[in-house]
Formats: sequence, C-alpha cells, structure tokens
Amino acid sequence: MAFLPILIEMENMPCLVAGGGAIALHKVEKLLEHGADITVVAPDICKEIEKLPVKIFKRCAEASDCEGMALVADATGDRNAEDLLSKACSKRHIPYICAGNGELCTAILPAVYSSGRTVVAVSSKGASPAASAWLRDYLAEKVPENTDAILDRMADVRAVAKASLDSQPVRREFMHDCLKKMTDTGEIISDNEIKKMLKKYLQEEEK
Repeated sequence: MAFLPILIEMENMPCLVAGGGAIALHKVEKLLEHGADITVVAPDICKEIEKLPVKIFKRCAEASDCEGMALVADATGDRNAEDLLSKACSKRHIPYICAGNGELCTAILPAVYSSGRTVVAVSSKGASPAASAWLRDYLAEKVPENTDAILDRMADVRAVAKASLDSQPVRREFMHDCLKKMTDTGEIISDNEIKKMLKKYLQEEEK
C-alpha cells in the first residue's frame, strides 16, 4: 500500500455508503460532516441512518450504484458485495473504502481534527481506528490556541513573498523566517515587521 495523504473538497460530492448498520452510520456521519451528498444502499438500514439527510435505497448494492460517485464506502461486511463493489470502483477509478477488508481499500477515511484553517488527519492504514483517534486527539492538544491567527498571517506573508521575491528558495526562506518568529514568540508579526524582514531578503536576492 502506498497511500498519499491528500485533502479533497467534499462539499456536495456524491458518495455511496453500502451497508446499514453501526459501521455504515459512522461512515455516513463522517462524510456528512464534510458536506457530502450521500446515498445509502442496504436491505436493512438502522433508524439512526434513516433520520439523517441521505438518499436511501433498501436493497442490495449493485455495481451500477457506483456510477458517478466520488467515493464509495463499503460497510456491508459481505464478501460478495465487497468483491462486486471493489471491482466496480476499480473499473471506474473511484476511491473505495472497505470496512471489512483493508486489502481492498484504495482510500482511507482518517481520524480528523479540524478547526478553522487547521486540519490534522491521522491514519494507521486500517490497523487500528482507535489508535488513529487516540493519536489525533494527542496531536490536537499540541496545536497552539492562536494557530488560526498564525495561519491567517502566513497567508498575508505568502502574498507579499509572491509579489516581491522572484527567487523561490529566497521566498521560501523568508516565509519560514516569518513563521518561526511567530511560533517562537507566540505573537503575530506586524506589517512593519514583515516589511523589515522582507527588506533583508530583497537585498539577499539582489546579490
């Protein structure tokens, strides 16, 4: 397995969840948190899922259900369904999550902490969702309270760097210097401080 961690825009993206039990409920809730447009297919669907804003079809999943989906999450626990859906997703190049067989997965839903601009995602590649959640919570406690303010300021710094510095290495060093000053002191740098630091890197670029 060679999974690449990547953030994908899920707002209004069509997603299929096959299965109607507790594991399917967890997948549905996680996808709903990120604005996905969800279809649930299973012969039996728990009341908790029925109460959620999802499309429901009470029948066994079919290969055609994968058509047009951005993501398929399989929580059927049924080998025949897993074989059917994994092949359908492979044929259509659709990311496939399988709760019952990690070897079939081409995508993983990580344990996520999200606050403002900050996103921390942790995965154990299916070895232990509980351990992933524990590590996520541990890392989330280490995120400084003013992280969002720092990230907002770094967006400003990046804009200044792009507009003023032509050299990518010098630009990167300038941004890292600004970030380090804020993380070392815990204070947000002012416009004047940015200008002073920029002057140093403009001179370096001229050399």
